[in-house]
Amino acid sequence: MKSTLLFMTILLGATGSFSQTQWSKISESPVLSMDPASGMWGAYGQPTVIQHNDTLKMWYGVAEGADPYDHVPKGRIHFAWSLDGLSWQKYGTSPVLDVGEPGAWDGQWLDTPEILWDGTEFKLYYYGDSTYQQGQGNTAIGLATSPDGIHWERQGKVMQKGGSGEWDARYIESPAAYFDKNSGVYALWYMGMDEVGWVKMGLAISADGYAWMKNPSNPVMSVGTYPSWNDIAVAVPAVIQTDSVFEMWYSGVSYDHGQYDTARIGYAVSLNGIDWIQYPENPVLAPTPEDHSSYWSVDVIWDEKAKEYKMYYEDFWQYGNPQNPNKVNAIFVATAPRDVLFSDQCQVSASRDTIISGSGSVQLWATGGTDYQWYPADGLSDPHISNPMAHPEVTTMYKVLIVSESCITLDSVIITVQPSGLNEEKSIDRNSVKVYPNPFSNAGTFEMEHWSVEPCFLTILDFFGNEMMRMELKDKKTEISGKDLLKGMYFFHLVKNGNKVNSGKFIVY
Repeated sequence: MKSTLLFMTILLGATGSFSQTQWSKISESPVLSMDPASGMWGAYGQPTVIQHNDTLKMWYGVAEGADPYDHVPKGRIHFAWSLDGLSWQKYGTSPVLDVGEPGAWDGQWLDTPEILWDGTEFKLYYYGDSTYQQGQGNTAIGLATSPDGIHWERQGKVMQKGGSGEWDARYIESPAAYFDKNSGVYALWYMGMDEVGWVKMGLAISADGYAWMKNPSNPVMSVGTYPSWNDIAVAVPAVIQTDSVFEMWYSGVSYDHGQYDTARIGYAVSLNGIDWIQYPENPVLAPTPEDHSSYWSVDVIWDEKAKEYKMYYEDFWQYGNPQNPNKVNAIFVATAPRDVLFSDQCQVSASRDTIISGSGSVQLWATGGTDYQWYPADGLSDPHISNPMAHPEVTTMYKVLIVSESCITLDSVIITVQPSGLNEEKSIDRNSVKVYPNPFSNAGTFEMEHWSVEPCFLTILDFFGNEMMRMELKDKKTEISGKDLLKGMYFFHLVKNGNKVNSGKFIVY
C-alpha cells in the first residue's frame, strides 16, 4: 500500500514465487485495544501501518463516546508506534484526527484510515460521514496531510461515491494507497457497496494524490459466485508491491458462513494493479468455529528487521468473566516468513527469448499454472491465457504470472524486434516531441522537431489505456484543450506510416 501501476529467462525453477498460505496468529490478546479498567468503551480497528525510518507507525480507527456516559459513539483516528511491531505505544489518549465541525460532511464519523508517505508529506485517506450509519448522503473518502503524522490539515473530500445504479452507489471506503516515485503516479484501491448490498473493489489514479480519476472499467474485483467464501463481499484491501508484483490481501464475506460475523482473509496478485488473479486456495487466514472471530480490515507490511510479513487486522476480543465475557473489536497481528511467500519448488516454465522481424509475430507460452497474466497486454491476442500470440511493435519484455494451487511464479520473456527492411520507418528520438507546459490546465502544445508532410497521427490514452482522443497533425505545432480531459496523467503515441514512432506522457491539472 505504500510505494508502477504499469509493469526470458528459461526457468526450471522460478525467478520469484509466492505462497500466501501459512499465517501464524501471534497471540489471542490484541496488540491494541480499549482499557477495560478505564470505564471508557471503545472499539478498535481499521489499522494502517508503515515503516518510517526505524519505527513502525500505525493509525487506526476508534469508535468511542466522549465520556463513559456518552451512548452516541463517534469514529476518530488515533496513532501508535512500535519498534518491533508487537508491542505498541499509544500516542496519548486523544485522537490525532477528530471528527469535523458540527454539520460538516465528516462531522460524526471517521474510519478506515490509510496512510501514505510520498517523500514529501504524510497523506491520510479516510472514510468520513455526517452520521454513524454508513451510506448516508455525505459519505466520501477524504484526505488530510501532515508533516509529522500527528498534526493534520484537512483537504476535504477527494473521492465521491457513484451515482444511482453504479457499483459503488451506496458508499465507498477502505482505501489502499500506493505511490510510484518513478512515474509520480498515485493509486487507490477501495471498496464500494451498491444499492443491493454487494461489496466490490475499484481503482482510482492521481497525478498529485488530491484529484482522482476512477478506472472506467471498475470494479477491478467482484464477489464470487454462490456458494463461495466471498459471495457477498470482497472488501477492505491492503496492497503492497514485491518484485514487480502487486500483492493484495482482503476480507471476504460468505452468505452461508456467518456473513460479516466470520469474515476471512483472501490473497490476490496482479502485474498492473487492474487485472487481479485470486489465489485458488483462498482464504489464507480463516477463523475456526470456536474462535467466534471475524478477520476484517487487514494491513500488511514487510518487516525488514524481523524478516517477515506482518498482518494487522481487526477482530473480536473477549474479555472479563470467562463464563460471560464482554466482546469488543480490537487489533491483532499475524506473521508469515518470506520463505513461505517465495518458493523454489514451483514446477513451471516459459518461452525462450526470441527475435522477430518488424512485421512478424510469435506465440508465447507458459506452463505449470491454472491461471496466467501477461504484461504488457499491448500486442497480445489475450493476456489471460497460457499461450497468447504476440505482435510487438518494438523490443518488449513480457512478464507472466503463473498461478497454481501450490504457488505463484513470476517469469519473463524478451521479444527482440528487428527492422524488416531498409525502407522501414525509423524511430524518432523521444526528445524530438515536446509537450509544454507540462503539466497544463487550459491548453497544452505538442511540438515536433522533425516535422514532415507525411501524415502523422496523435493518439491520447488515459492511464488505463483507454483512447481519449485521436487527431491528424497538420503542422509542426498542435494545441489541445485541457478542458476536454479530466484531471490526471495521460500517455500519447505518434503514429506515422502505420508505425508508432514516439510516445510520452503529460499531466492535466
